Amino acid sequence: MYRKSIIFLVLAGLADAMLTDIGLRLQVITEANPFMRILYEQAYPLFYGVKLALPLLLLLISEKTAPQNYHKALIGVAFIVYTGVMLLHSFWMWNSLL
Repeated sequence: MYRKSIIFLVLAGLADAMLTDIGLRLQVITEANPFMRILYEQAYPLFYGVKLALPLLLLLISEKTAPQNYHKALIGVAFIVYTGVMLLHSFWMWNSLL
């Protein structure tokens, strides 16, 4: 379950980056995170890199270490947050594109 959750986070990070990029290009959303907005405006490949770096780093670290209870709790929180982000993307896509 732990590894599957991390893989979900990597895939959700990629989906978040792609859907955010689409929404920004279509001008139906704005990037709420000021740091990510600057990255996107300056170099969108870097935007993708940052969006994917943390979940990929987490995946690499998880392969090298045994999961601790607090690791599982933090992964659970991130899982819930990314699920919310995916629901938010679904909401704007439904309202803007369909």
